[in-house]
Amino acid sequence: MITKRLRVKSVLFLRGKRNRFHVRTPDRNLVYTVEEENSWWVGYFCYGLRPLQLRVCNGEGAEVLRVLRPYACTPRVLPCQLQNLQVFSPPGHLIGTIEQQWAAVRPVYLIKNENGEELFWIRGPFITLSLFRDVEFGIARADGVPVGSTCKRWQGLMHAMFFAPITDRFNVEFDRSLSVEEKALLLAATLLIDYMYYDV
Repeated sequence: MITKRLRVKSVLFLRGKRNRFHVRTPDRNLVYTVEEENSWWVGYFCYGLRPLQLRVCNGEGAEVLRVLRPYACTPRVLPCQLQNLQVFSPPGHLIGTIEQQWAAVRPVYLIKNENGEELFWIRGPFITLSLFRDVEFGIARADGVPVGSTCKRWQGLMHAMFFAPITDRFNVEFDRSLSVEEKALLLAATLLIDYMYYDV
């Protein structure tokens, strides 16, 4: 379970638009805290396309994962550039990438390991707008076997109207047999989907 909170104080004092995420187990035990780092001005002009780094820390505050996202201009139709994330664990050691694939209708992402081998495909729905429903992106291995899903949670009309820019919720589910590195890549892919479709 992933909860996103916008750091409102940073926005108000012109320190940049930065998100903070809390990753918890189904029984609400905190597993990771994710902090966004970027240049102070990019959040005000680039919105969900902004280049950034995400620092993922465990419960003791030690950094265990770093996600790098360069700027890529990605309009909804005929994108000029496709999104590409690099995931490092520990910081400095590449464990894989998440690559957006061009698709005319449904969003598609390819997850690769550090050697460039295909691990997973993520395919989204035809309509990614979260309106009166959860939005689910299916996760499958390269051979097509489903292993889980990532989901944007609908939290009600009042939340959508007033609180969605400040706080939001996501779920990512996967087969327990996956390696730690594979789970880390799926977490990073979930964060990319949030920035692309639900960060305003």
